[in-house]
Amino acid sequence: MLKTKRTIAPDDPRAPDARHFAERLRNAVANTPRDLPVDGLDRIPGADVSDTVTCFVNVHGDFVDLNLQSDWWYTVGPSGVAAAVLDALAFAQEKSSIAMAILGHYHRRVEERDDNPFSFLQTADVPYSRDPESEIAEAYEKVRRTASLVDVADRMSRRRETAQQRVIAGPRGFFRLTMAGFELQHADVDENALSASDAGLLAEDARAALVQATRENDPRYWFAREVVG
Repeated sequence: MLKTKRTIAPDDPRAPDARHFAERLRNAVANTPRDLPVDGLDRIPGADVSDTVTCFVNVHGDFVDLNLQSDWWYTVGPSGVAAAVLDALAFAQEKSSIAMAILGHYHRRVEERDDNPFSFLQTADVPYSRDPESEIAEAYEKVRRTASLVDVADRMSRRRETAQQRVIAGPRGFFRLTMAGFELQHADVDENALSASDAGLLAEDARAALVQATRENDPRYWFAREVVG
């Protein structure tokens, strides 16, 4: 999960929304057969305090989507829209934490993430062969893949420890995220390049940056790049 440094205070004006979400989820759990998944947990919404930006996350807190109101220029403006995005993401993730707690309380199984984290390591079944050359090639491939895994794990560990900063931007450069290691430090926008009519383009840029940051925060992304790529 892509974590922000923001927290939701107890006196947050959105607290009633979180309580209503929890109550609706309890009712949904009570009315859903145990062998079926609970609906609505693949797109949990969270809005910023101005209700200008809405982020959607899954039950694990992973970013899924983002909406930006057309009047954003007048509600938060170019100087406040990046903070509003992170605020909305933090609130959506807070609600996903509530969902996880409720599911755990009622002993309901949480849906796994879509992809098997190690599916890229699986090899197709092949007929057994005693051919020495084939066995040597297979053993060499196993050693190579193991070495690649160790190498990428070591580099991931160093990145986490050193917290080296990097910027992840949307394709147009309107929206940028600054990461330190695997932690989201802050977000900003290119204020000089934006106008009031750019809600759709800005939302697309923010969406792309958050999707990429979410991928890079997942170890599966790095293992797949090194082992398969």
